[in-house]
Amino acid sequence: MKKFRVIVTRTDEYVIEIDETQYDEKKMQEFRDQFYGFTDLEEHAKHIAQLRARFHSESFFEGYGVIKMNGEFPFHREGALLEPAINLIPIDEGNVEDIYCVEVKE
Repeated sequence: MKKFRVIVTRTDEYVIEIDETQYDEKKMQEFRDQFYGFTDLEEHAKHIAQLRARFHSESFFEGYGVIKMNGEFPFHREGALLEPAINLIPIDEGNVEDIYCVEVKE
């Protein structure tokens, strides 16, 4: 059986909007206490973007709940935690930049 090591490099681009009046120091501290030690909104934006890129989530984001996509909630389920202070706008997703492949010889 042949075996290959393949590296796919891709680019995803998003706009992440976060209402800074909602993410005040109290809410930031609550997030740090329960999830990650983020100290500014840029860290939240990076985290949300990588979750979207890795898992292509269109609904629930751990630590945030259901965030807006293009200004609207993608769904509303009874009891779902909605986070109106965050909006994710996909600009460009999954463009493969390069594929590197080499046969693995053992």
